[in-house]
Amino acid sequence: MPQDINSIAALLSDFTIRINDLEERLKIMHERITILDQTLLKQNQKIIQEIKSIKEEISELKGKIDKVEETIDHIISESQEFARKEEILAIERFMKTWEPMNFATIDDVKEMLKEIRKK
Repeated sequence: MPQDINSIAALLSDFTIRINDLEERLKIMHERITILDQTLLKQNQKIIQEIKSIKEEISELKGKIDKVEETIDHIISESQEFARKEEILAIERFMKTWEPMNFATIDDVKEMLKEIRKK
C-alpha cells in the first residue's frame, strides 16, 4: 500500500508538473495573441489612414482633371474663332498684290499738292 501511495503521489506530481507546463504555454500563447492582436489593430488603423489619404488624393485629382477638361473645352471653342492657316495665306497674298504700304496718306497728298503749287 505505501508503494501505491508513492506511485499515486508520483503520478499526481507528474500531472501537476504537466498542468503547470501547459498553463505556462497557454499564458505565453495568450501573450503572443494579445501582442499579435495589438499589432494587427495598429496595422489596420494605418491601412485605414492610408486608404483615406489615397481617397482624398483621388478626389483632388478628379477635380484637377475636371478643370483640365473644362480648359480644353474652352480652348477648343475659342480656337474655332481663330483664322485658319489658309485664310491667313490668302490675306497675305492679297496684301502683297494690293501693297497698301505704297498708298499715300492724306498728309502725303497735301504735301505733294503744296509742292506742285509752289512749282
